[in-house]
Formats: sequence, structure tokens, C-alpha cells
Amino acid sequence: MNIDAHVQIGEGRYHRVVPERMLEQMDSCGINRALISPIDREMAVHNREGNDRVLALAKRYPDRFLAYATANPWYEGAAVAELERALGEGAAAVKLHPPLQGFMIMESLVHPLIEVAARHRAPVYVHTGTPAYALPLQLTELALTYPEVAFIMGKNGKTDFWIDAFPALERASNIFGDTAHDFPERGMARLCKVIGPERIIFSSNHPVSRMTLEVEKVRAIDVTEAEKAAILGGNMERLLAARFR
Repeated sequence: MNIDAHVQIGEGRYHRVVPERMLEQMDSCGINRALISPIDREMAVHNREGNDRVLALAKRYPDRFLAYATANPWYEGAAVAELERALGEGAAAVKLHPPLQGFMIMESLVHPLIEVAARHRAPVYVHTGTPAYALPLQLTELALTYPEVAFIMGKNGKTDFWIDAFPALERASNIFGDTAHDFPERGMARLCKVIGPERIIFSSNHPVSRMTLEVEKVRAIDVTEAEKAAILGGNMERLLAARFR
């Protein structure tokens, strides 16, 4: 099964994608399922609205879409309650976006949300690459604090901090690398050598990037077909199986 670990459906500040168009894109790329993130304003402020919207899409298309849940940690107890609610209603994973939500990855402010994710065995996707809020080595510190949680390093620190992704991933074995916006030779092939293909997750970040392009880049990596299959879906399927066991 091929799984895209990060897409957005809805009308954000810079992009608009309707569910039907996303399904067409997935079919043309051979993607069976995709994890949907709330859009920008839903990540920052309107958490419940965003969670309910992507949960409804996942329920409408249960064989194709899975939902991310989010909560802004500045809402404190209300954020914990909202994340508990959304995961309890079937969200597959947690997404955090430090620049949009106004916190730094290393701040203890976010710890209560990670503890909710740990209780639900939910993987946590964290946007990285935006200084000073979201850097790869900051995610390492968080991952080492919560070794029982699987983290996905969204965008692997790109564009300016991609070089830090390698030591960050080496130091914390519970972080999975992300393929979005990467190159087959410079980034993905090196990641395979550094951490192994079993810790690399495919995501297109569609519509910011293009799903067709991102899939073809993974298919161009010089690894075995079995390793490509793991990157394109097997590794994410394993994380989801742990979440819903």
C-alpha cells in the first residue's frame, strides 16, 4: 500500500484543494491513502474546526483519507482536551507546526500534547526548517525526551537546515525522515545510508509541492524495489498499525 503521509485539503491562505481533486491526484500517482492536515488558520487558531473538518473527510472516504489532529499548545488545558477528543474520535496522528502555533520545539509548553500522543500511540508530525522555532536538532531534543513516541521530521529541515537533518536523525532513533522537497541523489539516497530506508516516510506535502513529482523522486532512488515500497507506504503503515492496534 502506498501512503502519502502529509497533504492538505481545503482553502488555505495560499492554496485551495477540493477532496475530489485530491483523489484524482492520488489515483494518477498510485497513492492508496493520504493523511490530511488541517490548514493554516486551523493549525494556528481554529483547532476544533480543523480537526472536525479533516475527521469528517476521513469518515466520508474511510479507505482513502486519514486525519491529523492538532492543538495549539498555548491553549494549555483546552489544547490537551481537544487533542484527546480528536484522537478519541479516530484521528490517526498528530501534527504540530511551531511557527504557525507560536512555540519552539524544545519548549516544555508542548510536552502535555506529546504525552497525549504517547497515550494514544499516535505518531507526531512536526514541521521543521523555520528558524528559530523549528529546527531538526531541536526535534532531536524532544524525541529524546519522549523515546516512546514516533516523530516524523516534516520536510527534514528544508530548505535552509536540511544539512542538520542527518545528525538529528542519527541521534534519535524514534525520528523518521520525510521525503518532501528532497532530491533522490543528494538527500534521499544519503538518508538511506545514514538511517536506513526503514526510517524514511514518503510525503508529498501536496499542494505546496506536487504529488506526481514527489512520487517520481522516490522511485528514482537507487535502492531495491522492496526498500522503495517501504518508503512509499510500508513504514507509515507500520506506524499506523501501532496506533490502532
